Amino acid sequence: MYGSANFYVFLRGFQALEATPVYVKIFYSTVFLLGASGYVLARVLDWENWIYDLLHFWGALWFAILLYAFMAVFLIDIVRLIDKFFPFVPYKMFSTIQYFKLSVFGLVSLYLLLVVGYGMYNANNIQIKTMNITLPKKGSNLTELNVAFLSDTHFSPITGYDKAEQIHQLLDGLKPDLILMGGDIIDDKAHHLIRHNIDKKLKELKAPLGVITINGNHEFINGYAESMDFIQRTGIKLLADSMVVINDNLVIVGREDLSINRFANKQRKELAELMTPATALNLPVILLDHQPFKLEQAEQNGVDLQLSGHTHNGQLFPANLVVKRIYEMAWGYLRKGKTQYYVSSGAGAWGPPVRLGSDSEIILFKIKFE
Repeated sequence: MYGSANFYVFLRGFQALEATPVYVKIFYSTVFLLGASGYVLARVLDWENWIYDLLHFWGALWFAILLYAFMAVFLIDIVRLIDKFFPFVPYKMFSTIQYFKLSVFGLVSLYLLLVVGYGMYNANNIQIKTMNITLPKKGSNLTELNVAFLSDTHFSPITGYDKAEQIHQLLDGLKPDLILMGGDIIDDKAHHLIRHNIDKKLKELKAPLGVITINGNHEFINGYAESMDFIQRTGIKLLADSMVVINDNLVIVGREDLSINRFANKQRKELAELMTPATALNLPVILLDHQPFKLEQAEQNGVDLQLSGHTHNGQLFPANLVVKRIYEMAWGYLRKGKTQYYVSSGAGAWGPPVRLGSDSEIILFKIKFE
């Protein structure tokens, strides 16, 4: 499908360049080929230098360019089809049909520049969203707590050190009591992140009650052992089908990601098994579970607040419309019985550093315990 979409867009673009010199066609073909193959080529070569970073960036960005180019070209072909039966396109405004096609090529290129350019800006513009919620106090001594939650940072050479620095500054400004992360910290092999010193910047994340994360599917996709070593280097506490009790007042339960079955040939523990010791403590329980499937399980097992990510809220329009039909809650806040849920659209972006139809976000939960 990816190859067919590339061929379709390439062919239409090449046809539109009929009136241009040969060197323009060669340039167009070269840029297109590098875009279409760049992401895969970078992963196969796996070089530890700027060439890898460049191929990776252009190949990832190409996914967004191709999506919106395909939509534009498909729409143009529909217009051409309608024009065959009901002529209305003003071809006579141009000296030749070739120059008309070249003008359309220019307009589509400008549209792509504006749309993808804005999407890159939007992806980098992390929104801080504040939510006031109340959790049951149970046997805790807590009265209030500020918890920062972020998910799906997807660090890679594409975002580099700058994204880690941006997130560090934002969290530092929020001054939360506790930082929770919902998985998919990484989006590439760990040695590339280390090459960009991303592990060192993440090690600077601090909060009085700690920084805690779980695994997402991308920790497995990019090599489980290497990913675990990277997280260990950051000093962030990883919960993998385990729990931690904070100051005898709050329980954080972290589930392994669903993809552990596929990538590590293991089964994650049932939530009921994880919650048995947590429930016995009679303390508020926050559950971290990367993928927001089977939300009813948290309610059935006495979870007070579940935090998830994974969906990116589609990341690229019109995918945001699709994920709403896949997940019970693709993004935002939900309450089921006594259990509250929040599914984050993520602080980063998978693949192309582009967002349209969704925001990058960090959530500051101002929690009261009653």
